[in-house]
Amino acid sequence: MQTTLEDIKKTAKLAKIDITEQEAALYSKQMSAVLEWVAQLQGVDTSAPQAQNSYTKSAPLREDTPAVCAYAAEISAAFNDREGNNLKVKKVL
Repeated sequence: MQTTLEDIKKTAKLAKIDITEQEAALYSKQMSAVLEWVAQLQGVDTSAPQAQNSYTKSAPLREDTPAVCAYAAEISAAFNDREGNNLKVKKVL
């Protein structure tokens, strides 16, 4: 799909940006290339996608079992400020 200089100028006006004639010509070529690529993508059959990786087939999964931290009391004692069961820290910026 070809985009014209008028299409680019109208888009620039809607975006409230000023562009030169040279920029408009460059953007017209680039936008045409992008739209042609999108047209190619629209032609791809996606009705029955197939998995492209083997992670789900071969990776061993372990049970997610909760564990108690041996240092939980020491870590909690290091915090001075609490809000309910939550430990509060200073704002980091």
